[in-house]
Amino acid sequence: MRLWALLILLALLCIANVPGIAQPTLKIVAYDGSQLRGAQIRVSTLDGRVFEFTLDPRNPFVVRDVVKGVLFVEVVSWKSVPIGYRQNMTVYSNQTLVVPSIGKLTLKVSGSRGQALEGVSIKITYGGQTIEEGSTDAGGVYTTLLPAASYGIIVDYGGRRVEKTIAVEPSRENVVNVQLDVFLSIGGMDLSVTEFLGLALLVIVIVIALIVVAVEYSNWRAKRARRVLATPE
Repeated sequence: MRLWALLILLALLCIANVPGIAQPTLKIVAYDGSQLRGAQIRVSTLDGRVFEFTLDPRNPFVVRDVVKGVLFVEVVSWKSVPIGYRQNMTVYSNQTLVVPSIGKLTLKVSGSRGQALEGVSIKITYGGQTIEEGSTDAGGVYTTLLPAASYGIIVDYGGRRVEKTIAVEPSRENVVNVQLDVFLSIGGMDLSVTEFLGLALLVIVIVIALIVVAVEYSNWRAKRARRVLATPE
């Protein structure tokens, strides 16, 4: 009896591993292994089934009873940007699909002295629509992954604003340097070179004015003292 039970168990295990009825899981990532959370995916099989879903890395996609283990996978879009990457896969076990049409964007924001600017507002637009927002870190850097395409970026720091059009190329890091007219921050005020020089000139003028006033006051007191001494009793 035990022998029959063992034979049945072995038979079931063999059936489960037959290529014609494989049940793989599919993981989809960028070129650097990063998860494409929220990507729109379309998967079809040889028997005409079509599955459309939003990618969630916590729940890898499972297609049951895949005929001959063949999947037709399309990464439709990510972050509201069309991708259209297609790949035919023969899958008999868990697989990872690497999407090459994703690039890394690294924005480096600095002031006019080359100093890193923290907390700079970053907006990334595609087709006139904002698809991502964030801010620079302590090193003045903002990094994100995007589908390969052309984008608009809006960099804003205390009203100092720069807009650029950039191209993100696939499967590589794309570094964009942005310099803002911020020379120095004093008491929470961000000053350009012109504003700093104007402030410095104002301080110098005030100091000179105070010195002149002090000298004139000293002279006035000296004259007054002489008049008092010269007055006959």
